Amino acid sequence: MTEQKLYLSWALGYGQRSNPLHGGEELPLVVLPDIYYYAEHWFFDNGKLGTSWALSEQWRLSLLGQFNQEKGYFQKWFGGNAFQFNSSSVSPSGGPSPSFSIDRVGPLQASVREISKRPTAFDLGLQLDWFDANWQFQALLWQDVSNTYQGQHASIGAARQWQNRAGQWQLSSRLHWKSAKLIDTYYGIDNNEPFYLPRYNGKPSWQPELRLGWQRPLSERLALLAFVRYLHLDDAMTKSPLVRADNVTTWFFGVSYRMY
Repeated sequence: MTEQKLYLSWALGYGQRSNPLHGGEELPLVVLPDIYYYAEHWFFDNGKLGTSWALSEQWRLSLLGQFNQEKGYFQKWFGGNAFQFNSSSVSPSGGPSPSFSIDRVGPLQASVREISKRPTAFDLGLQLDWFDANWQFQALLWQDVSNTYQGQHASIGAARQWQNRAGQWQLSSRLHWKSAKLIDTYYGIDNNEPFYLPRYNGKPSWQPELRLGWQRPLSERLALLAFVRYLHLDDAMTKSPLVRADNVTTWFFGVSYRMY
């Protein structure tokens, strides 16, 4: 990286991310930032801070750091939620405090209001990318370096982009793996929780994801955009008393304005 580059845009519209937890609130999506800055030796890309090396014209290796995103289901205004949903992401994330109701309809369910506060973790990751004009493949491995959940998570993904009269399209798929320690820290129920809640020890989780994005330029800086994302949760998640749904759906439609 030898040339400095700044990209800053904002999307204004409406959408939602569902919450799979009992007592958890859906996250409204109204203003989505898309910010990245590339300098000679480092970069900031929508919440990720890192450095990268060009291995060839099509291969790139990056070292990244970011806050773990898992806490975003437990805390509606968690700062890490701000950068999960930018419109151009291949990866592929103010107001009053949320008020969760204690709504246990059975002995095998637990509301987020009843459990102890889930921690904020910081991860260090290694990312490998291959790309050409229309395709991108990515492999990513994260390690908790904050000694919070003492585990790992990883993903592999592919994305294809194309253009027609309707606009610019991108279809991507991704498979996420999360270690037993990560799942146990956030979705497990142990002896530190209230005695009346059912116990649960987390297990490794595999979570496939599918995302479709669309953008139609209106001018040099203005564009219509939309995306929909579906994340499937396996039984390592759904067997937790905290989890009420086997998927997380996200959608958004709005207008973006590119400042730089």
